[in-house]
Amino acid sequence: MTDDYLPTLRGTALIAAPCRTVAAVVAEVGLLRATLRRFGVRVSAEQSGQLGVGHELLITLRPLRCRITLRVATADETGVVLNGSGCLPRVLLSATATPTEDGETLLTYGIGWLPPGSRVGGWLDLLLGRRLVLRLLPALLAGVRQRAVGLATAPVVVGAVIHDGATVLAAQRDHPPAAAGRWEFPGGRVEDGEDEPAALVRECREELKAEIEVGGRLGPDLVLPGNSLLRLYAARLARGAQPVAGEHRAIRWVSEAQFGGLDWLDADRLVLPAVAALLSDTADPA
Repeated sequence: MTDDYLPTLRGTALIAAPCRTVAAVVAEVGLLRATLRRFGVRVSAEQSGQLGVGHELLITLRPLRCRITLRVATADETGVVLNGSGCLPRVLLSATATPTEDGETLLTYGIGWLPPGSRVGGWLDLLLGRRLVLRLLPALLAGVRQRAVGLATAPVVVGAVIHDGATVLAAQRDHPPAAAGRWEFPGGRVEDGEDEPAALVRECREELKAEIEVGGRLGPDLVLPGNSLLRLYAARLARGAQPVAGEHRAIRWVSEAQFGGLDWLDADRLVLPAVAALLSDTADPA
């Protein structure tokens, strides 16, 4: 929560799942829609998968027919923050995932609006109904817990954000037909008994005919169709490596300014803000 908002109501839960998996689940539109529907709250969104920065949700409180437009301000490995306006000005919803020392995740939901001591804040309290929100928060936490624990053992696909400090390597899919022509970060599925960095090295050796050096994670887990998880890692080419489009239609080095010119796969598009931050952090000094 920022200083402009009062964290009026909060709820917390300890979840036996990785932090980045929990961060992915709290951003799933389907889970949010299903949970709120039980309380007479309708959620409309253009996208049906995972929320990313700039995405919008239209929240309708029935039977009041009060509408709120929430816009995603942040969506990363720590959770999501949505803020918006409508019949309820300056509303904020946050879901923050914090890793614990034993590998679990502490999830905190917060709903805030203008201070309840103000005239407008008192009206918002009445309209929102604290009783409704106090029932809603445990339902959200329970839904995320069930979903995240289920995904904690899901199959994992790894992707390599191979960069040189100014550009990243994008790969154009050649198959299947539904994805052909779209762009992604190269990688593939983790095999049984294989750790994720080793799987990424193997996949890039097969797809790009090049050796890579794997760095740290980027962004939250990304939920793919079929309930597998995509995990992206920063990487660099090994000295002297020259990648080729072994299993892709084409490969291309692209800068942040060129991201918008490519038709990215939906999951890879969600991590572009983190990729842009990576390039900014590693850019050579002028």
